[in-house]
Amino acid sequence: MLNKYFTANLSIVVGALLSTCALSAIAADKTPKDMTCQEFISLNPQLMSPVAYWVYNDDEQFKGGDYVSLQETDTIAVPLTLKLCKDKPQSKIKDFKDEVKQEIKKAL
Repeated sequence: MLNKYFTANLSIVVGALLSTCALSAIAADKTPKDMTCQEFISLNPQLMSPVAYWVYNDDEQFKGGDYVSLQETDTIAVPLTLKLCKDKPQSKIKDFKDEVKQEIKKAL
């Protein structure tokens, strides 16, 4: 029997991989972690959550539950990233990783 968190995370990763394939049509040599704010703002809104989830959980060791859940991504990370990106459209979204995670911790 699969753990419900494992199943949820697996579906998120698969969604993120599929989103990455869609993004590869936009820019073949880029991954979500290299995406600029302007590119993020231009995305289809349905792709924003998987991209943000990928970026904000990239290189995490998942120790003690230290990751951004899909719900936190939808409700906090994406709106905050959009706000930050509108202020600095030439930045990369990965540059906001620490700030977004701090805001998520405040909200919890």
